[in-house]
Amino acid sequence: MERLIKNKKLLIFLIALQEAFIAIIPFFIFTGILSLLNVLIQYYNTDIFFITPKGFNLFTKTIQSYTSIVPTISIAYFLAKRIKISEIMAILLSVTTFISIVYYEHPSFPLELPYGFTAATVINPIIATMFLKYFYPVFSLKITVNDGKHYAYRLFNYLFVFFVAYVATIITYLSINFIAEALIGKIAPFYNNLPGLIALVIRNLLVQLFWFFGMHGEHMVNAIFGKELLFKEMFHNLTYGEFQRIFVNIGGAGVGLAILISLLLTAKDKTIKKIAIISSPFAIFNIDNILIFLVIVFNRFLFFPFVFIPVLNVVLGYIGIKLFHIHFTDYYVVWSMPVFFDSYLKSHCISAILLQLSLLIIDVTIYMYYMKKFFSSQSILTHASVLEHNLEIETELKAKEDIKAFQANQELIDANLKIKEVVENLNTEKLFIYYQPKVDIKNYKVEKFEALIRYSDNGQIKGPIFLDIIEKAGLAPIIDIWVCKQVKKDIKKFQALDFNPVLSINLHPDTLKSTDAITKILDILKNENIIFEIIERSFVNKTAVKNIKRLKSNGFALSIDDYGVGYSSLETLIKYKIDELKLDKSLIDEIETKKGYLICKHTINLCKEIGIEIVAEGVETKKQLEILKNLGVDLIQGYIFAPALPLEKAVQFAKGFKQAN
Repeated sequence: MERLIKNKKLLIFLIALQEAFIAIIPFFIFTGILSLLNVLIQYYNTDIFFITPKGFNLFTKTIQSYTSIVPTISIAYFLAKRIKISEIMAILLSVTTFISIVYYEHPSFPLELPYGFTAATVINPIIATMFLKYFYPVFSLKITVNDGKHYAYRLFNYLFVFFVAYVATIITYLSINFIAEALIGKIAPFYNNLPGLIALVIRNLLVQLFWFFGMHGEHMVNAIFGKELLFKEMFHNLTYGEFQRIFVNIGGAGVGLAILISLLLTAKDKTIKKIAIISSPFAIFNIDNILIFLVIVFNRFLFFPFVFIPVLNVVLGYIGIKLFHIHFTDYYVVWSMPVFFDSYLKSHCISAILLQLSLLIIDVTIYMYYMKKFFSSQSILTHASVLEHNLEIETELKAKEDIKAFQANQELIDANLKIKEVVENLNTEKLFIYYQPKVDIKNYKVEKFEALIRYSDNGQIKGPIFLDIIEKAGLAPIIDIWVCKQVKKDIKKFQALDFNPVLSINLHPDTLKSTDAITKILDILKNENIIFEIIERSFVNKTAVKNIKRLKSNGFALSIDDYGVGYSSLETLIKYKIDELKLDKSLIDEIETKKGYLICKHTINLCKEIGIEIVAEGVETKKQLEILKNLGVDLIQGYIFAPALPLEKAVQFAKGFKQAN
């Protein structure tokens, strides 16, 4: 359990970072558009909206300079929201410490913000926000204001917390930075003496690793090792930098064009596809920040291809140039030159384009494999598979195809967090079927029971509190099939104890909507004396109605559960051949009032007239029992007689009840 909690904390942390990077995608789309326009304006050297090329270039660089602080704000906000501290305080502290660190490293006035994601961009807000969390209980002023209008007063609690966290953040970051610089100082000379190709491989590995953790890979590696390697010649007229742009980063870091194509081919989520389409023109001009922050950063499923595909391109690109004897011109290829145009302009030969295309096809093929795994992991379908395996249910169930999609990204993250924990915890060792008696108060006997799920939580038997999450995720059919299988096994146990009760099983509306699930259930419980309890909203769906009729035609009895709450209609009693109706506990609780009594009385009388057996569920007091007896209820179910019991105790209760009466 402790391990699960730790994993959950790590998952919450990673989710907060992913939320932060997704939230700033509109900003990066905007900066991408500016960068693209700037490239075209500088190339054609023309004014736009009365702004000179020089002025537009300055404006673009000004906006781009905020790419180092915007993510800081976003990370601070989402992390604070997840760990439940003041978002505004986390943002203020993160921005203040970030500016302090930037000024410490490059003192100037006015302050020049670094371009792109630096180490401080990502690491600083994490440290600052976590310090706020852990220092708050110690240094808070403990001001409590109940009036919501005075929420601002509660922020004074952070007065000393803010100061202490500020100092701690600066010291911690500078300490980390000092250690990192010391290590770099030892590694850099070794790196600079390596053969060019090996140095380029190492460079690519580091660039991709930094990008994966949300930092601008090129800028980070340039700060560590410099750019000298990029200006050295790899082949005649082709520098390592040009080789990198043309044959390694095809469309941007991590082979942006391959990410885009594989995303368009594998993604089923409309929102992700739409963003991918928006990203298309940028990827063509080697701007793929949007794609990286949309699907790559902190995505463990795409770590391997993102980090190692560029390395593969280095090796294959080098071999391809040697193998096809590709020669290059002295034309200088700028970083924003579109894919295929760059290789042609640099070589003036088809071989270079074919090599680039071949590399792209290989990259897309690899990415697609991992993308499919990623999108599969994000789907609730994965949870269905885990649940089926844990409950030993065959994977042939097509009901999974009807699983509901959680729509908003926030809901998806929260739902996956909950359902993942629940599903991985459920297995046959923790789930049980208990049986609650339906007492025949006219003939003083117990021959009917309702099968109910019970859950073992560290040895304590509890009700299935997880069912709401399971149902919302659309996994109810899997649970219902498991219940049917367990009941089938228990029928043999009942028979071994010389007892043949009528057992009732609840079927969720999602189960009734799945023809495949109902076929499975009919096969499991064929020729058994079973009542299926269904709620009335099941009758709204045409497929569910057909399946309900199938159950009836196969000899199973039908019971309307929870009658009196939600969707309750007399039309159901008229149109369908119902055998049993269960008055909901909410009606029973009101039976001592005039209105409650009259509703129960007329419902009972109506059922008697049309030949439907009536069950009162949730009966807890002697007064309720007395009134229900007088009204002529057939069966009583509730704590007044017994809760849900294990099979052996249920049999003992039934036999003991008959003897006692």
